[in-house]
Parts: sequence; C-alpha cells; structure tokens
Amino acid sequence: MSEKLLKIILDTNVLIASCFNRRSASARIIDGCIEGEYKLVISSRLRREAELILKNVKAGEGFLKGIRELFGNAYLVRPTRRVFAVEEDPEDNKFLECACEGNADYLITSDRHLLQLGVFERTRICKPTQFLKLRDIELSKRACRRRPSTQSQRV
Repeated sequence: MSEKLLKIILDTNVLIASCFNRRSASARIIDGCIEGEYKLVISSRLRREAELILKNVKAGEGFLKGIRELFGNAYLVRPTRRVFAVEEDPEDNKFLECACEGNADYLITSDRHLLQLGVFERTRICKPTQFLKLRDIELSKRACRRRPSTQSQRV
C-alpha cells in the first residue's frame, strides 16, 4: 500500500532558486516532484506567473521544458475563494488561494510575508530547507512505525 503523497505549492522564488543553483534545497524539491515523491498543486494563475518570470530571468530552454513538464503533471486547481491574509503584498494571496483549493500540506517559499503566517488553515508555510528537514523527520517516523517489534513474545 503506498503512502499518501504530500501536496505542495511552490512559490515562484523556489523555481528561480532552483534555476540558478541545481544543488539547492529548491532544486531537490523540484526533483522530488518530478520523481513522484510529492504532488505539485498549481493554478493557471501561478503557472502563468512562473513561466513569465522564468523567461524574464533568462532560464535556459532545458530548464523551462522541465518546468513545463512538471506543471503538466501537477494537480491543477481553480480557486473559487478569495483570500485576504497578506495585506502588505496582496499578490501573495494567490498562493494561499491555491493552497486552500488544493488542500495542500505545504506552501514552500522564501517570501517573508507568507513565512510570517507560519500556517494558513491546514497548510504549513516554510522555506525549502525547512521543508526538507520536516520531510526527513516524517520519513524517519514512518520507517519506525513499519519496523517489526524486536521484543520476543513469551509462550
């Protein structure tokens, strides 16, 4: 029986970080999405923004092709609820709207406005490095639960 995949939202800044440093935590998370470790949740609005910004920062065509493939395999949501949780930068609310509609486990970002929230409804908001640490802790817990008991039973 397979474990439920974590559903994650990636802020555009995570994609940019991955583009410029393929050894970064951001790149490891994107690779995890591509390899099926996590399920990316995205809206058409987030996709348009990411593609535009990645073109503007002159991301290589190979990287852009990989991101398009990643988006093509993502869980596409159409947010129906407006969120007004980030007053300082209202554009950030689109990530929260997507997280709510997609029932995401994590929103991964380096944006301080979003990070200040910590959690929004059921979605935990964290930096890429923090997400990988939390994931490693969760994987360790799952492994411990699967190990058979080493204590022998008395007959």
